[in-house]
Amino acid sequence: MCIQLACNFTKVDVAIQNAKAVDKTALRQMQDKIGELPLLPQVLVRILQLDPNSDNYFEEFGKLTKEDPAFAVKVIALANSASSSPAVPVVSIRDALTRMGAHAIRSLVASLAVQRVFLPTKPNEVSLWQHSVYAAFAAAQVAEMARDIKVDPAEAYLVGLLHDIGRFVMFEHAAPYLLKVDESHWETPEQLIDADVEVYKFTHSELGFLACEHWQLPDSICEVIRRHHAPVEDEIAPESIEALLCCVQVADRLSLSLLQREDFAAIPDDVRTQCVLEDCLITEQLAALLPADMLAARLDQIHADSANLLSGLGFA
Repeated sequence: MCIQLACNFTKVDVAIQNAKAVDKTALRQMQDKIGELPLLPQVLVRILQLDPNSDNYFEEFGKLTKEDPAFAVKVIALANSASSSPAVPVVSIRDALTRMGAHAIRSLVASLAVQRVFLPTKPNEVSLWQHSVYAAFAAAQVAEMARDIKVDPAEAYLVGLLHDIGRFVMFEHAAPYLLKVDESHWETPEQLIDADVEVYKFTHSELGFLACEHWQLPDSICEVIRRHHAPVEDEIAPESIEALLCCVQVADRLSLSLLQREDFAAIPDDVRTQCVLEDCLITEQLAALLPADMLAARLDQIHADSANLLSGLGFA
């Protein structure tokens, strides 16, 4: 049975506006908490800034990892994971890069960077990590398939991973409030916004925007995180913020609707396609990205990649 996601964007808009008006003091207090967060490890930030398509990417990556041996060990361990199953064990960063590829390594770097800042201690916090990883891989796949909008899959992965970063901040600094929101048993993005406003008096989207500003991430990424529950009103121009936003919105809904279901492996192909169509491609703009059956055909790969990374990060 598909989870029905109501397409009520007017309600989302009102919730976001009310969140700003209800209690600005509450958001300001959390902004002060954001100032206490550690910055993303600088070695990892510099790795994320490298161009995976450049001829000297492997060389530059190797130089930077020498500054952070613990990170290098983690990358090598994940390259030797069950899903990669190399015939010959990976024993160096260069071997890992060759085995996994530059883009996969870049996505892994992003996940490891966020893990160093936010370590879950409760089941609902682990669930948040799981949702974020599934959304990251799904966003990258959507970007890869929807070639007309020209979104970099690596950037889509990063924003998919960070789209709920405001909720990560809450479990770091106000875990009881995050638990209260989750105990409301929300099922849709619209219901989550309502729960945010009820409990926090602001939305996790606004808080996430402030966290990304604190980390000095690119403006486009900050803006997508701020708007990831808002409607895409403009035409989806190639390489635009709206294009990236669409990838993340589809991925977010896909993770909630299908990818984390315990019975995922048993869901028939036709049901998967119907769920993608009804739950994820819910607006004209989103439906224009790609056919539902094409996305449904990638779900097994998204699920496997996500499960493998979560296992490597210790969140399975």
